Amino acid sequence: MKIFIGILLSVSISFISKAQIAYKFAIIGDYGKAGINELNVSNLVKSWNPEFIITLGDNNYELGEQSTIDSNIGKYYSDFIYPYTGGFGAGDSVNRFFPSMGNHDWYTDAASAYLNYFQLPGNERYYDFVKGNIHFFVLDSDPNEPHGVDSNSVQALWLKNSLAASSQKFNLVYFHHPPFSSGAHGNNPYMNWPFSKWGADAVLAGHDHTYERIILNGFPYVVNGLGGKSIYSFNTPVTGSVVRYNNNYGAMIGNAYNDSVVFKFYTVTPTLRDNFKILPAKKKLFLTILPEGFYNAGSGISVTDTIKVFLRKTVSPYEVIDSASGYSNSAGNVSLEFVNALNSTAYYLAVKHRNSVETWSASGNSFSGNKMNYSFTVSVTQAYGNNMKLKGAKFCIYGGDINQDGFIDDSDLSSVDNDVFISAAGYLNTDLTGDNFTDIDDLSIADNNSFLSAGIIRP
Repeated sequence: MKIFIGILLSVSISFISKAQIAYKFAIIGDYGKAGINELNVSNLVKSWNPEFIITLGDNNYELGEQSTIDSNIGKYYSDFIYPYTGGFGAGDSVNRFFPSMGNHDWYTDAASAYLNYFQLPGNERYYDFVKGNIHFFVLDSDPNEPHGVDSNSVQALWLKNSLAASSQKFNLVYFHHPPFSSGAHGNNPYMNWPFSKWGADAVLAGHDHTYERIILNGFPYVVNGLGGKSIYSFNTPVTGSVVRYNNNYGAMIGNAYNDSVVFKFYTVTPTLRDNFKILPAKKKLFLTILPEGFYNAGSGISVTDTIKVFLRKTVSPYEVIDSASGYSNSAGNVSLEFVNALNSTAYYLAVKHRNSVETWSASGNSFSGNKMNYSFTVSVTQAYGNNMKLKGAKFCIYGGDINQDGFIDDSDLSSVDNDVFISAAGYLNTDLTGDNFTDIDDLSIADNNSFLSAGIIRP
C-alpha cells in the first residue's frame, strides 16, 4: 500500500522562523545499498550542501560485510567522511558523517566492518557531538549492543546523564529501531525510553522503510527509512501518527536557527512531503518563597500572590536572560516556565514581589533535564548576603519596599502611613500582610524593616 499524507497535514504547523539559518544538516536512513535509488538520494542530499550528515542505521546491506561497505557508503558519501581510506575519492579534511548502527551493520563479525570503516567519538557504537546549538546523541539500538538497549542499561544511563549535562538549546537523539512505527516492523518497545523526561527534544529513527512523524504527549518521533534500500507498506497507524509517506525515496534536511530547528522531508523528485519545527523545551522552576507579612508562622499558611523571577547571568553585569511570573500557593510554592534558559548553565534567581525587597539566590543555579527546584525558606544562606529574616521556622523575604526602589526607607513608610490614615482597602502595594487592608500591622512591618535598613543585596 503506497500512501502519502504529509504535506497536507503540515498546514497546522506553526509559522516557520524567518531568522537566518545557522546551519543545515541532512538525515538519511536505511540507505546503504548501492544502486540507482541510493544515488538519487545522495544527489538530493548533496544538492542541499549540508554541513554534515547523520544516518539512522543500516549503512551496509545486506550483511554488514567488509567487501561491500565502501561501495555501499563511500561511493556516494565519501566527500563527507574523514578519515576516508576507501576507493572513491580523497574524502574530507574533517569528519562530517555521523552514522548510527543498524541491524544489518551487525550481521557479520560483530559489526567489525562498520567499526573499522568509521572513526567516531566515544566507543563509536554510541556517542555524542555538538554542532552549534544542537547536542546530538547517537545510540546503538541493536540487541547485540554489549552495553544493553533497554532504559535501565549502561547505554541508557549514559544518555540520561549526558542529557542532564547538556547545555545546548536543543538535544536530538537518533538511532535505528523506532520506539513507535506504523510500518512493517512496527513498534520496538525496548527502545521506548523516557527521552522527553530526560531532556531530549526529538527522536529520529529508521528500520521501517517509510517516512512517518508521530507526536505523543507533544513529543516528536520520526521514522525516516527511505534512503535507498526498498520501500515498505504501512500497517494500521499507531497512536499519534500524523504524517505517513511511502511512495518514493527521499531524505530529511534540518535547518538550525537560533530559536528553532526546522525539519523537512523531500522525495528525490524533489517534492516536499513534510515540514515541521521544534522549539526549545521550556525550563520549569519550582520555587518556594514567602513574603514576610504574607506568611502566618502560627498556621504555616501564606497568602497567595504573584511572584516574578528574573534569571540573571552569574558574571557582571549579571544580564537578565529570561523572566517569568507565577502565582504562589498557600505553602509559598510557585511554578514558573522559562523559554530562553539552558540546562547545565548557572543563573542567579532574582525574585521580586509587589511590596518586598528584591532577593537574589545565594549563588548560581542550573536547570537539569529542564527542571530546577529552589527554596528560599529553608535557610538564611539561600539568599545572597543572607538577606532574609526568620519567622517561626521559615525564612522570609523582607516586606515594605512599596516603591520597589530596592530599599525600605521613609518614602515607603510615608506611603503606608498615608493609606493607614485613609483606611485604604483593596489590592494595594501598601498592604504588607495581604489581607486587602492597609492598617497598623502593615505600618509596623515597614517601620521595623526601615529601622534595620533592609534593602537589596546582590553581587
